[in-house]
Amino acid sequence: MAQQMSSSFRMTPQLILGLMIVVFGLALTADNIGWMEAGDILRYWPLALVALGVAKLFQSDSRSGQIFGGLIILLGASLTADSVFRVRVHIWEWWPLAIVAFGLLIMTRAFGGPTVGRGGVRFGGDPGVPDSVPPSGDAEISEFAMWSGIQRRIASPVFRRGDLTAIMGGIEVDLRQAATATGEATIDVFALWGGIEITVPPDWNVSNRVTPIMGGAEDASTGTQAARHRLIVRGFAIMGGIEIKT
Repeated sequence: MAQQMSSSFRMTPQLILGLMIVVFGLALTADNIGWMEAGDILRYWPLALVALGVAKLFQSDSRSGQIFGGLIILLGASLTADSVFRVRVHIWEWWPLAIVAFGLLIMTRAFGGPTVGRGGVRFGGDPGVPDSVPPSGDAEISEFAMWSGIQRRIASPVFRRGDLTAIMGGIEVDLRQAATATGEATIDVFALWGGIEITVPPDWNVSNRVTPIMGGAEDASTGTQAARHRLIVRGFAIMGGIEIKT
């Protein structure tokens, strides 16, 4: 029984959030009854953000979730330096590290890193004029657009998954000529000041699991629960938008 419980235990963001609430409540209780000053503990609260980001980073198998986890870690670390160590961190002074991160991403792809399908990385260009690519038979795709636009049409009869990241750019994916081998496919999305548009066949059911943060995620598809094919769209829209349509 103990082995079964340990194997099913996972450090999830939900678990950390619940732990944060419990610690907050216990600190306030201890303060009210005079055992301690709640401020002695509460000033460490940014460490919970770091833990939340680490959990998201290692829990996620998609680039969108890993990027979001990294951003949360960065935010938590800067707040911890200020709250605990009284070191004022001006996070905007470190923005060039984003360029370093994008360079590492390109290097990872160049050395045969975690790419799928005929995915690509595109920088620059006009986000309003996507690069059009002939219909692809790839079962898996990966696209990264920054200050640019990418347009993909998928005609694979065994489409399984996609990974789409748009930062100040746009990605359009057309799945109307595609089908799934097992009846289910997954697309991980991450939009930061950008937009992602996914077009699905009319007989596909869509499960929208996107978390918008000062952004939006709209599902305008027409598929029903009885549809033969199901598409799961998950990820984050931070000051950006995700649109799913038929």
